[in-house]
Amino acid sequence: MQGFATYTSEYGPVRIDWQDEAVTGLHIVTRDDNAADGAGEPTELTDLAFHELEQYFAGALREFTVPIAFTFGTPFQQSVWRALLRIPYGETRTYAQIAEEVGKPKAVRAVGSANNRNPILFIVPCHRVIGANGNLVGYAYGIEMKRTLLQLERRVAQA
Repeated sequence: MQGFATYTSEYGPVRIDWQDEAVTGLHIVTRDDNAADGAGEPTELTDLAFHELEQYFAGALREFTVPIAFTFGTPFQQSVWRALLRIPYGETRTYAQIAEEVGKPKAVRAVGSANNRNPILFIVPCHRVIGANGNLVGYAYGIEMKRTLLQLERRVAQA
C-alpha cells in the first residue's frame, strides 16, 4: 500500500509520500509540482513524520525516528543517502568526504548529483553537505534555506 499527504508548514506545503510502513518521500511543494494530486490522505505515519518535521524546525528535535525507505535510486545514490544519515546533527561534511565514505573518492560530482536527487529532504540531511572550501553550495530550496537549517542546527547543538 502507498499514498501521500500534504501538510501546511512555515516553509509552505509539505508533501509526505509513504509506502507500506515507511516514508519514501518528503519535500516542500512548489509551483512546479503537479497540484492536481490534491492533499492526499493523512495516516498515523505521515502525521508522525510531519510532527517530527515541525519539532525539527522548532529546534526541539535532533534525530528523526519515523521509518524511511528508499524505493528508487541507484545503489550508489542510496549509499550516498545512507551516508548523509550518518552526519551528526549540527555538523557538516564536504562532497569529497561523502565520496570517500561511500568508497568512491573520485565521485565528488556524482555525490552532488545524488544529493540533488535526495527523495526525503530534511530527514535525510543533504543540507549538511558543503563545498570543499566551506561554501554553501547547491540546495533544492536555495542557499538561504540551507543556511537557515545549518544555523538552526548549530544553535541548538551548542545550547
